[in-house]
Amino acid sequence: MTLLLGTCGWSYQEWTGLFYPDNRVAKLPFYGKVFDTVEVDSSFYKIPSKQMVRGWARSVGDSFKFSLKMPKTITHEKRLAGVKKDFELFLDVLDPIIPAKLGCLLAQLPPSFVFGPEEMRRLEEFFSLFPKLQFAVEFRHDSWNRQETWSLLKKYNVANTITDSPIEFLCRPIITATTHSFIRWHGRGNQIWYDYDYSSKELSDWQEKIKMVETKVPLVYGYFNNHYKARAPTNALQFLQKTGKITEKQKQILQKIEKKCTPSKITDFI
Repeated sequence: MTLLLGTCGWSYQEWTGLFYPDNRVAKLPFYGKVFDTVEVDSSFYKIPSKQMVRGWARSVGDSFKFSLKMPKTITHEKRLAGVKKDFELFLDVLDPIIPAKLGCLLAQLPPSFVFGPEEMRRLEEFFSLFPKLQFAVEFRHDSWNRQETWSLLKKYNVANTITDSPIEFLCRPIITATTHSFIRWHGRGNQIWYDYDYSSKELSDWQEKIKMVETKVPLVYGYFNNHYKARAPTNALQFLQKTGKITEKQKQILQKIEKKCTPSKITDFI
C-alpha cells in the first residue's frame, strides 16, 4: 500500500519562517523536496493556464503527484449540469501532468447539492464523462449518506472523500473505489474549520483509520487542509512520524518547526 501525504496548497505566505525558511526560497520546489504530493485548491476558483501547469511539473521530481480540485463552474455554478465542455477544457490544461504527475481529481459538491432523483441523474452523467483517471467526490450534505450513493460511486470507481471535519458522516471510512482512497483533514475549528491544530491523540486515532483503509485499496491520497500558521505541513509531518514513514529530510524539517512551537506542543508529540 502506498500513502501519498501532503497539504492542500503550498503558496501560503504565513508558512514562511516556519515551514519555508525565508522569502527567498521558491515555494513549490522546496515543498516538492519534503512531500510527494499536493492538492491544488486554486483550480477551484480559476482554471490554471497550461503554461502554469507546465511550470508546476518542472518544479518537482518525476514521482510527484498533483491532485486538483475541479473548478467551481462545474460543481457549484452549473451543479454538474451540461458541463462536458468545461470538464474537457479542464482536462486539456492538465495535459503537461497527465498521466505521470497527475494524482486524483476532486469534485467537492456544495452543501446545497442535496440527494434527489435529479441530482443522482446529474451525478451519474458527470461520472460517465470520466476517462481512465482517478477521481474522488466530496459531499457536503448528509442526505447523501445512503447505499444508493455508495453503489453509484462503486459503479464508476470514484472514491468517496473521507474527511476530518464537523460533518460527522464524512469522517467514517466508506470505501467506494477499488484503486484509491482520498482523505482530507479540514480541522475541527468552531468558527473556521481550518484554523485547527491536531493533537497527538487525534492523529493516532486517524492512524488506526488509515490502517483499515490500507486493507481495502492499494493507494491512499491524504491532504491536510488546516493551513493556518503552517499547521497543515506540521501535522502532516507529525502524522508521518507516527506511522514510521517519515524520511530523514522530513524529520529535519519537523524538528525545525517544533523548535519554534510552544513547549507544551513539543511535549505532546514526544
